[in-house]
Amino acid sequence: MEVIVMRHGERNDQPCYDRGFIGQGLELAPLTDNGVKQAEEAAKNPLIDGCSIIVSSPYTRCMQTAAIVSRIRNIPLKVEIDLHEWIPDLTFQNKKGEAQLFGKDFSLNQGKYPEGERPRWESIDMMEKRLLSVLNKYIECNKIMIVTHGMLMHQIKPYGHIPYCFVDSFIYDENFECAGFHKE
Repeated sequence: MEVIVMRHGERNDQPCYDRGFIGQGLELAPLTDNGVKQAEEAAKNPLIDGCSIIVSSPYTRCMQTAAIVSRIRNIPLKVEIDLHEWIPDLTFQNKKGEAQLFGKDFSLNQGKYPEGERPRWESIDMMEKRLLSVLNKYIECNKIMIVTHGMLMHQIKPYGHIPYCFVDSFIYDENFECAGFHKE
C-alpha cells in the first residue's frame, strides 16, 4: 500500500494557554491563519492524487489540516485515535513547558525506558505499536493519506526537521519496519 504522510499545519497554542488548559487540553489548539494557508497549498501536492481516504490524528491541528485537504480534494476523511502525537505525560496532567522537559528525557534515553524505571512519557515502542495498528487497518487499500505529527512521522523515516504540512510517501506492507529512535 502506498501511504502519503503529511504533517499538520502551524498551530496556535494561545487559546489553550488563555483558558489554562493542561495535558490533553493543550491538544485542542487550532491552526493559525498561516497554518490554514499551509494546508491549502499542500492540498495541491500531486503525491495526494489517487488517495482513496484521508486518515487523521484526532488532535485539532491534524483534523483541521485533513479537513482542508479533504474539502479541496474531495477525499473522504476518517479520524483514527491512535495517530495522535507522542504523549509526554501518560497521566495527561502536563502543564505548559513540561512536555519539553519530558521530551529531553525521552531523547536522552532514545525513547526507551531506563532499566527498572517507568517515566511518565510514552515509549518509542508504544508509539510504533499504535502507528502499525492504524496502518494495518488499511493495508488492503491501494493508496491512502495520513495526517499526523512529527514525532510519529519519525517512526516512518528518520526525516530530521519536518516542516509544517510536509508531504511524503512510503510503501507499507507486512514487512515494514519502523525507523526507531531518531534525534532531529
